[in-house]
Amino acid sequence: MFWNYRVIEHDRFFAIHEVYYNDKGDITAISEDPMHPQGENLKELKGDMEYFLQAFNRPVLKKDKIKFAPMDGVEDKFAKRRGRKL
Repeated sequence: MFWNYRVIEHDRFFAIHEVYYNDKGDITAISEDPMHPQGENLKELKGDMEYFLQAFNRPVLKKDKIKFAPMDGVEDKFAKRRGRKL
């Protein structure tokens, strides 16, 4: 499992969320709330901002169109729940 930041289009605004993927690279979950840059010092904050900027190099996801895939090692009947969020 891995994650990155992605721009997500909501009904009337855009925000950056954490997006989680299974080993196949399919989306399994997104952060419920938009993220904000943070760090314990200026260097960490700058590093987090660089990860945020990388989100603009990936396609924008439409929140209501995201199809969630099963997480690795999770039974299909549980993973098929729609709208799963962290």
